Amino acid sequence: MAGSKNKTFVLNPYPHIFYCVLSSTARQHWMAGSKNKTFVLNPYPHIYYKLIQEREKMDDAAKPRVIVGCVTHCKDECYLNDFLDAIRSQDYGNFDILFVETGGDDDYTARLRGTGAIVLKCEGELKHRIERITYGRNAVREHAIRKGYDYVWFVDTDVLPPQDALSRMLSDKKDITAGLCLVSVNVEGATKILPNVYRLGEEDCIVPLPLGDVMNDDVMEISCAGFGCVLLSSKVLAEVKFRFFQGSMAGEDIAFFNDARGKGFRSFADNSVKCAHRVFPPGDPRNKRFMFKEYDKGV
Repeated sequence: MAGSKNKTFVLNPYPHIFYCVLSSTARQHWMAGSKNKTFVLNPYPHIYYKLIQEREKMDDAAKPRVIVGCVTHCKDECYLNDFLDAIRSQDYGNFDILFVETGGDDDYTARLRGTGAIVLKCEGELKHRIERITYGRNAVREHAIRKGYDYVWFVDTDVLPPQDALSRMLSDKKDITAGLCLVSVNVEGATKILPNVYRLGEEDCIVPLPLGDVMNDDVMEISCAGFGCVLLSSKVLAEVKFRFFQGSMAGEDIAFFNDARGKGFRSFADNSVKCAHRVFPPGDPRNKRFMFKEYDKGV
């Protein structure tokens, strides 16, 4: 519109769109005047721009509906602004955001509601952290099923996915797709920084993949992953609920992958979706260890 200020006519690079709103007589005159031309004069720029906006809305509506599910606690509040910036900057537009607040903090809940997102609160007396997380994931799952979403994209508040993360994961057309985050893993008594994706080892033990195995853009089959960034289809959500291992009071992510595999679902990691992980508060230099770009030159 800036180019058409104080002008009666503007160049229209999409004549077919403008053509759709003309009368039959006007179409004849318009076609005669614009024959063999790439650009035509548009005497109604406001109609043209209105049509472009409507077309963009139609295009989004035709895409799969996604709900971004985030199970959060008031201790995560320091990450909220950066998290929302990362989600709202995605190059895929047809999604809603749902927070499940598990800490019972009214001020944090009010702040979440002020973002315009859907907000649910953890109900009942759930004392253990894993109980609250599992409750939150099931609350997202149930909301998605009830409202007819095609996918749930679980993203933790301390995870910052790249701008094309959602569009890339959707294009993989899998029922379970994990993006990558770096986490601290204890391997034979030593702490290592490794991706949060795993394969099955001996006696069905899970083994973390070496960093070198994911420094590419491949889509590869995995056994399981952490839920820092995971896209799930409505198909798998309809058949698998979240639970945790009672013995260890942990592992709602591993349990979900195991149960999904038992139902015949395969799991994948999209190595092109490399997220930044805020293990420490924003601004803490130790967070650099959990950013893939720190390892681009070699592992």
